[in-house]
Amino acid sequence: MANIKSIEINNFRGIKKLKVSDLSSINLLVGDNNSGKTTFLEAIQLLFAESQLNSVKSILNQRAMLNQNDYSFYTSLIKLFNVEQDGKLLNFDINAESNKGIIIYEMRGREKIVSGEDALKMSNMSPRQKTIFTKMSVSLPEAAKVFSGSIISQNGKKPIEKEIRITSLDTTVGGPSIKKKVYYIPSFGHLRFDLLQNIVDNTEYKKLAISILKQFDESIVDICYTKADDGSFLQTIITENGVNMPFSVYGDGIKKILYILNKLFEATDSIVLIDEIETGLHKRYYDLLFPVVFELARKLNVQLFIATHSIEAIDAILSYGKYESDSKSKDPIRVITLKKINDVDANSSNVVARNVTGKYVYENRKAFEFEVRL
Repeated sequence: MANIKSIEINNFRGIKKLKVSDLSSINLLVGDNNSGKTTFLEAIQLLFAESQLNSVKSILNQRAMLNQNDYSFYTSLIKLFNVEQDGKLLNFDINAESNKGIIIYEMRGREKIVSGEDALKMSNMSPRQKTIFTKMSVSLPEAAKVFSGSIISQNGKKPIEKEIRITSLDTTVGGPSIKKKVYYIPSFGHLRFDLLQNIVDNTEYKKLAISILKQFDESIVDICYTKADDGSFLQTIITENGVNMPFSVYGDGIKKILYILNKLFEATDSIVLIDEIETGLHKRYYDLLFPVVFELARKLNVQLFIATHSIEAIDAILSYGKYESDSKSKDPIRVITLKKINDVDANSSNVVARNVTGKYVYENRKAFEFEVRL
C-alpha cells in the first residue's frame, strides 16, 4: 500500500488550490470549523477509489449518515466541484506523491438541463426501475439535470479513464461492491459498527483491547458475542464476577476505543483517516489511548491522518513525540493547520495550510501558548 508523501488538491469542494508536502506517519489536521479538514480526508479517499460512481457514492454517504433525508447523490456529486468555477466545464483533480509513485484522481464533465422525459431515458435506472418510477410519480418534472463526463485515475503505470453519466432523477448507482483501500473513521461511526469483528478471533488483538478497556472498568475480563433469547448475537462484556453486560449499557468511550482498534487491525499496510478523534472520549483517557493507537499503527504499517478540534487532544498527541528527551530520531508527527481565507475582492475563498513538525508546535505551545488551530 502506498504511503503518501505529498498531496495537491485543485477545485475540490471549498479548496481552489492546496499543496501539502513532507507528510509523515502521523499527520494531525487542525483548524476552525469549515476549514477543510473533512474535505482533505475525502480527497485522500478518492485518490485510492475505483474509477466508477459507486465508489464515489460510498465516500459521499459518509456525510449523509446523520442526515439521510437531506441526501441526494446527484446534488452531492455536483458539490464535489468548487462552486466558484467559471464556465460550463466542471473539473477537480487530486494528485499525490507516494513511496510507490504518482497517484492521480480527476473528475471532469459538463452539466446540462434536459426535459424530464429525456432524463429518464438517460438515467442509470434499469428498465424495471424506470417503469416503477413512472407509475409511482404523479408526473415527470418538466426539466431535469444531467452530468456527463469521465473519471481519470492513476495508481500504477497507466492512467485509467472511464466515462460516467448521472441524472438528477437517479437515486441509486449500480455496480459491484468496492473493496476499501483506505479506512475512514467518522466521528460517530462507533454508534453503528460491529465493534468486535476483527478482535474476538485474534488472541493478540483481543488481549490488547481488554487491557485498554480495563482502564475504564477494571472488572472487565472478556469481550465476546453472546446469544440473545431471540437468536441474535449481542456484543458483550464479561466482568470478573461472571456477569454478561451488553455494550449498550456502556458509554461512548469504550465503543470509540474498540472502533478505532478494529479499523487499525483491518487496515494493516494501509491508511487510516480519523475524523474528530476526540468524539466520545473524555480527555483523561487521551494519554492512555493515543500512544497505544500510534504504536499499533507503527507495528501494522498504517499511515494516520487525524482531524481534531480539541486542544487537549492535540497536546496529548504531541506528547507521543517525546520531545522533552531531545531525541535525534525522525519526528513522526506533522501538524497541518488549515484555514479558509477570502480573496481581496471578498467574492471568493480558498483554503491554505501551515505545515510544521510536531516538535515545532510542541516547543512553541509551551513557550508562547502557540495557537495551533488558528
